Amino acid sequence: MFDELVIVVIRYQSKIRWFKGERELWILDLVKLRDTFIENGYQVPELDESDRFGLHILDESNVETFLDKIQDNELSCSELSTRFASRFPSASSWWDVADLFPMMFINFDAKSVAAFYYEGVQMEKYIPQHWNGEFIDFANEYPENTFPDDDKFWVIRDSDLLKVLNERASKQ
Repeated sequence: MFDELVIVVIRYQSKIRWFKGERELWILDLVKLRDTFIENGYQVPELDESDRFGLHILDESNVETFLDKIQDNELSCSELSTRFASRFPSASSWWDVADLFPMMFINFDAKSVAAFYYEGVQMEKYIPQHWNGEFIDFANEYPENTFPDDDKFWVIRDSDLLKVLNERASKQ
């Protein structure tokens, strides 16, 4: 359906992990997305085992299976930090490094999804029942106890380089 690669943050068992994958991989409730298309008059094929390993609704009950299946997609914070550091000096704004930043924060501990993106499917709407979803700049607005600075590759020794980029852009 979508072939755009995106970065996502997952919080599970109080641990922050980083992953990269096709955007469709991160739509937590594929059934809800499919139903929306059908409700709007589109013909959509049935979901099958090839759709996200047969996990059509991704939630706390099957997250461990999912994480096992996508372990090759995991990124380290230090890898992202290195990529960011190499591009930061010439970046004039966040847009120059946007592909490194996460578009979603999936919190399996709290059953919540935060999304922040500039186009595409409203990821925060297609979530399991009893989950909360919101469109929010979680990189800047989430509290330390949810998304610690130590887990943000753009925060180096108390210096928030994302804020520096935003300031650079506002001066142009």
